[in-house]
Amino acid sequence: MGLKVVLPYLLVCYLFFYCKWVKGSRKLSKEEDLELDEQLKRLNKPAVKTIKTKYGDIYDCVDFYKQPAFDHPLLKNHNFHLEMRSASIPRRVSSKKKVPKLDFNLVNVGLEGGGCPVGTVPIRRTTKDDLIRAKIYSKMHASKINPLADDKPGTHYAVAQTKQNINYDGVGAELNVWNIPVQDSQYTSGRIKIRNGAESIEAGWTVNPGLYGDNRTHLYIYTNAGQSHCFNAQCGYVHISREMPLDMVLGPVSSYGGKQYGMTLSIVKDKDNWLLRWDDPPINLGFWASHLFTKLGNTATQAEWGGEVFGPPHVPLPGMGSGHLLRINTKYDAFCGRAHIVVNNTIINPPKDLALLFDFYDVDNRNVGGAPGYLIFYGGSGGAIGN
Repeated sequence: MGLKVVLPYLLVCYLFFYCKWVKGSRKLSKEEDLELDEQLKRLNKPAVKTIKTKYGDIYDCVDFYKQPAFDHPLLKNHNFHLEMRSASIPRRVSSKKKVPKLDFNLVNVGLEGGGCPVGTVPIRRTTKDDLIRAKIYSKMHASKINPLADDKPGTHYAVAQTKQNINYDGVGAELNVWNIPVQDSQYTSGRIKIRNGAESIEAGWTVNPGLYGDNRTHLYIYTNAGQSHCFNAQCGYVHISREMPLDMVLGPVSSYGGKQYGMTLSIVKDKDNWLLRWDDPPINLGFWASHLFTKLGNTATQAEWGGEVFGPPHVPLPGMGSGHLLRINTKYDAFCGRAHIVVNNTIINPPKDLALLFDFYDVDNRNVGGAPGYLIFYGGSGGAIGN
């Protein structure tokens, strides 16, 4: 068995037995415990205010300049500031044909009481268990950068992907949000993604009990920058919104055949940074400085929309999207609506020849006319035994 097969398999096995470890059946060594304590000191900064959500998550309102992102060696001598705004919001191309409005309600966003005081940003308080989970899941996520590869066991996709190798300045879509059952060693996600070579940024919703310690639906990002591979704010992502934390619980969620709830996300190049935007209502959540990357720092060459799941080998896979077979219907399926790319600061439709990549799940794209007018469905019931 080749090394490329052995290493991911060992990582998956480690992840599979991790849950018992983090629940206390394995004690940390003194050295491991001390190392985690040092990391916690770096991550949990002095708080101006503390907010506890109805879900039990604790967010510390930390001075913008003291947030963990600025401990990154590439951001030590920065000139960023809290009131950074997009220099130029991408314009939409006018269309003779009106794009049908998708029938969904926006998820509730923002922290209670108006969020954090001016000059601070909400940072989720980190525990030792959080550090252990984040480390394991970040390594596992980094081990499967190439989709649908035989040597990346446990990870499965249903995505629409651009094929033209041109320069992209952004990606975005309206995503309805779901919550479907997964086991502790699994996750299910819906996201948008932009990449250049092996480097990438993705953002969306996920149910990931191994990462968050619960079975709720969370907003998440994943950064793959050179040798750094991290969920959420561990790889130099700078948060700027004081009302909306990065990894917040999303709710209400969509129901199969019933009310649909969702969000509108985009990742857009703004001067020297990649900006994460919540587009309705318009809020700049945060950004990635271009010098965190090599190729992706200049431009992106590929955009992607769809779903992803993970499950250990020889265990029934979780559902994706709504958790049901596709019906090509926005009341029943997970979707990326009004999917678009940004080229030369202009929001346009993706190329017509999108590549559809899937295995145990399904993905379908429809051009409903107008600009942007792409509607991408993805999902499946799970239950298959993956490699």
